[in-house]
Amino acid sequence: MKSGILSFNKGLFLQHTRSILWISLFFLLSQIVLLPLGLFVVLRDEGSVQFFSEASTGENILLTISFSIQYITYMVFPVLAGIVLTSYMTKKSSSDFMHSLPFTRGTLLTHVYAAGAVSLGLPILLNAVLLLAIRPVVKPLHYTMGHIAEWAGVSLFIVLFMFVTTVLIGLFIGPALLQGVMAYGIFVLPAALISITLANARYFINGLAVDSYISKIVDEGIFLFRAAGYETQPFSGTEWAVYSAVGLAMIAVSYYVYKIRPAEAVDETIVFPFFRWAFIFILTFAAMMLGGLYFAELLGATSGWMVAGYIIGAAAGYTLLQMIVQKSLRLTWPWKGFVFYALLVFILLIPGAIFAKSYERAMPDENDIEKVYIGEETEPFSGLFYEEEQMKLKKADAGFMTGADSVEQVRDVHQQLMDIQSERPGLNGYTINITYGMKDGSRMQRQYSVSTDEAAKVTEELRKNVEFIKASTPLFVLKNQAAINYLTVFNNATEGQMANVADKEAIAAIRSAIEQDSLSAEADLFSGNGYSTAGSIDFWVGKNNGASVYSNVHLDDEHTIAAIRKYVPNGETFASAANVDKAFVVNAASEEERKQLNDFLWNNEGNEPDWSNMPLEYEQVKGEQKIQQLLNPSGLKRNGSRLLVIKWKSSAGYANISVAGLAD
Repeated sequence: MKSGILSFNKGLFLQHTRSILWISLFFLLSQIVLLPLGLFVVLRDEGSVQFFSEASTGENILLTISFSIQYITYMVFPVLAGIVLTSYMTKKSSSDFMHSLPFTRGTLLTHVYAAGAVSLGLPILLNAVLLLAIRPVVKPLHYTMGHIAEWAGVSLFIVLFMFVTTVLIGLFIGPALLQGVMAYGIFVLPAALISITLANARYFINGLAVDSYISKIVDEGIFLFRAAGYETQPFSGTEWAVYSAVGLAMIAVSYYVYKIRPAEAVDETIVFPFFRWAFIFILTFAAMMLGGLYFAELLGATSGWMVAGYIIGAAAGYTLLQMIVQKSLRLTWPWKGFVFYALLVFILLIPGAIFAKSYERAMPDENDIEKVYIGEETEPFSGLFYEEEQMKLKKADAGFMTGADSVEQVRDVHQQLMDIQSERPGLNGYTINITYGMKDGSRMQRQYSVSTDEAAKVTEELRKNVEFIKASTPLFVLKNQAAINYLTVFNNATEGQMANVADKEAIAAIRSAIEQDSLSAEADLFSGNGYSTAGSIDFWVGKNNGASVYSNVHLDDEHTIAAIRKYVPNGETFASAANVDKAFVVNAASEEERKQLNDFLWNNEGNEPDWSNMPLEYEQVKGEQKIQQLLNPSGLKRNGSRLLVIKWKSSAGYANISVAGLAD
């Protein structure tokens, strides 16, 4: 037999490839079924051909057709291959045999990588050849050599990246099941730890922009999720560089780790003692955070119960992890390790508390601010415009304001919110997100959860700001050239859709009326005036009605209601007295009295209130003509000391009520 320091040995390579031949064959079969055969399946249906041809215009149809399903195979087969090829390290007889061969450990690992790369790479390359061969016969479906190269390159990279990760994990972990779990967990665990830590921290750090941070972590910080979205958002040049560097670093680390790996550690759950304790402490911390979060959400986030949740979660997690590491239910509980963990957490709380105080009081100088956004969503209109085609319909920097007065008003709102500590973040009436775009290109984000009344109070002046009205109203953020295909009018009084309107003149007139009414009133956002709406209008915009932009219609929107009655079929029934069941004029001079009225009207689980128990002074209005006079939009406003309470005729089984202020 040849002596030792061989760079390559055919027999060893073939032994490895035979051990995973079944994986390679199943992987090849899955690729053939999903793409070449998948293309022929699409060709059988004209509708599918048209759909995929339109969906992939300017894009790679090989990714459009079945990448999401292919991706599942990229996650499964490389991990299986990595587990099988490193399984000899977990059995004493196999380990002794392999390490008795005249090869260095580096050579052994090189053969593992070579066998895995060939067995997983060949199915993709053979599939690429098949795709090239059938290209002339799958017309009108079209793809180029570049598309094949892109598909093959991305597929190879993801598959080999997962394989290398699994091999590296196998050098640290013994049991095959745990190795497979950690092959995925190593990508998810760091992001998950940060996310659950942030979710807990929101209860102690006022203004922490949790939703924004977690969203960014999930979208960009987890390779498994980021790679799954390649079809719609390809890797940037920076991402390719980072992932490639990480892959090469994992290979380099694996050679070093294998070199120092104790041969006698075949029976250990985790080979190296340091990583054994790191594994226990990190996952104990995760269990502790989950315990606190569970008690917070379940029992109202009282600090005492959260601490109880942390203790219970940490103790339970630590115990379970010791069972896994010791491979026994007859547990020897290392209490010193738990005490050390508790001390470590306590020490880390000190810089955490210092950071929290600094974070809560931080506010950028107005001279450093280029633009500012304030709204309910973490990003402006992310709930309306989220796909690539939809993003093209809105103006650049939609939702942001640049005026000096607007910036100062938002800073004033921010200052007031600093002093409002929500007891149950996320469960109150409004989530207020603030984003400062700085002149140096950086961003500063804050998120507050406050009651509806508090939101209305702190934003009172801001809601009168014309720039804020435009920045917070969806209709104003559409590009001028964005074509409105048609609009749909909904009437709250009849609890249904009135009509669709596609006439361009009618659309333009109604849009102009909405803009006129919006600019002469205050912004809807944060106002808490949802009870004064008479209906809403959805504008369907873009190719294939790519986005729906809504606008509420209030009882005092004089121009909008007039336009609806003029241009919409049966428009005369919109906010009409003919649909009123009961009407009352109620005196509510103070905020407290208005709160009393709201509690009376809407705290009956949808049932009609007992009007005889009205808590405030009131007068019932009878007669359709009198009610119609009171419903005249010119005599109404969003709020006031005298309120018009309307109970609409309803067939939905619940009380349908609107409230508007009467002009003095």
